[in-house]
Formats: sequence, structure tokens, C-alpha cells
Amino acid sequence: MFEVNNTTYILRFNKQKVKTVELTSGTSLVAALTANKGILSYQVIETLFVSGLVEEKGLVPVKQKEALEIFDKLVEEQGLISLNVAVIEKLQEDMGFLFR
Repeated sequence: MFEVNNTTYILRFNKQKVKTVELTSGTSLVAALTANKGILSYQVIETLFVSGLVEEKGLVPVKQKEALEIFDKLVEEQGLISLNVAVIEKLQEDMGFLFR
């Protein structure tokens, strides 16, 4: 959960979002996770974050430009590794089959 400008955001993933991220990044998400012991590249973290970001109230997807701005702000405030952890934890929750 992330709060920016008095709005609470969460990440939500599904199969279609993962397929889109893989197509966009040109890499298998499972391969990236296993090859780097769970530490994803900046690009993959950003792409996953932007594709999965929704407003908690109403689960409204955040537009790409706004999601990128939120990502950049959170990277500066919380650090890339903390966002990596948040993305991985949410992937495990929503898409557990990727980790079995």
C-alpha cells in the first residue's frame, strides 16, 4: 500500500498484466526472478509497478503517466529495493503459481 497526495494506492496483478509486462520488457518474469534471486531490473520493477497500480478506493487503474510519476516519487522516498520487495510480495499474493 502506498499513499501519495492523500490517495491510497495498491498493486494488483493478473495473468494479462504479467503477459503485457513480459512483452514490453522482452523477458520472462519467472526467468528474471530466478536469475537474479528476486532482484529485478529497474525497468522490470517500473513496468510491473505501473501496470499493477490501482487506487485502493474503487480499484481504479492509474493512468500510465500518473503511475510513472508516482513510481519515480516513491523510488526517491523509499528506494528501489523496497519497491522491488513490494512488487514481489504482491506478485506472490496475486500470482502464486509463478513461484511454484
